[in-house]
Amino acid sequence: AFLLRLGSAGLGCPVEIEFALRLRKDAGSRHQLHVLQMRPQADLSSNNTARALRFRYLPTSDYAAMASKHALGHGRFEQIRDVVFVPPGRFSPENTTAIAAEISAINAQLRAEGRKCLLIAPGRWGSADTARGIPVGWADIDASTFIVETTVPGSAKVPLSQGSHFFQNLLSFGHGYATVEEGSDEYADYDYWERLPAEAGSGEFARHVRLPEPLEVVVDGMSRRGVVMKPGKPFEVYIAQVDAFMAIQEQASGSM
Repeated sequence: AFLLRLGSAGLGCPVEIEFALRLRKDAGSRHQLHVLQMRPQADLSSNNTARALRFRYLPTSDYAAMASKHALGHGRFEQIRDVVFVPPGRFSPENTTAIAAEISAINAQLRAEGRKCLLIAPGRWGSADTARGIPVGWADIDASTFIVETTVPGSAKVPLSQGSHFFQNLLSFGHGYATVEEGSDEYADYDYWERLPAEAGSGEFARHVRLPEPLEVVVDGMSRRGVVMKPGKPFEVYIAQVDAFMAIQEQASGSM
């Protein structure tokens, strides 16, 4: 309790602590508590908009560029007009170090311009295993507000990053994350992004596109649904209203 109060006073907000406990081996020694990390506590109900934002229905790729049942974070991720992505056809485990360098360069430019982006690629972000993902550090992708991992083409299933320090820190700072698994009703429409004109600075592997209007990126942290809506396909029309109608239908069926 003392450490929680101390951390809250120091950071100015509720905190969560990650620790390890080493139990004593005999009666003459002491237990040892090791504090590993302290970070701001994620709060899914920090505002009324976030509390009201609930949905379960996922649209088809006619309306959304990404849909996931495994999203983290909560609410709307706004003012994202830039998308940085690695098409699956350009991804290979042999080139992940080069991919990381290209993404870092694009990220540096976005950071200098004060812009935020949606970041999407196959494999694990921040993986030390270059066969499983892209070996970036936080400074290489800190212009991102929402990050998506998709299946690595032609490989065994890559474990998700949701339990790592990397992504716990991401969520603590109010960023979002989603994963898209092959063979499910989740999807990431890479073809849609590839049809858009690339910005200067796009590399051999990583591409950068910019939209004229911000994307609608929405996550329900309770149901863990997450979507990136396509321009001209508003969330309220193509998801919220449909979801509300489905809930009414379920209630009506249950009362019969």
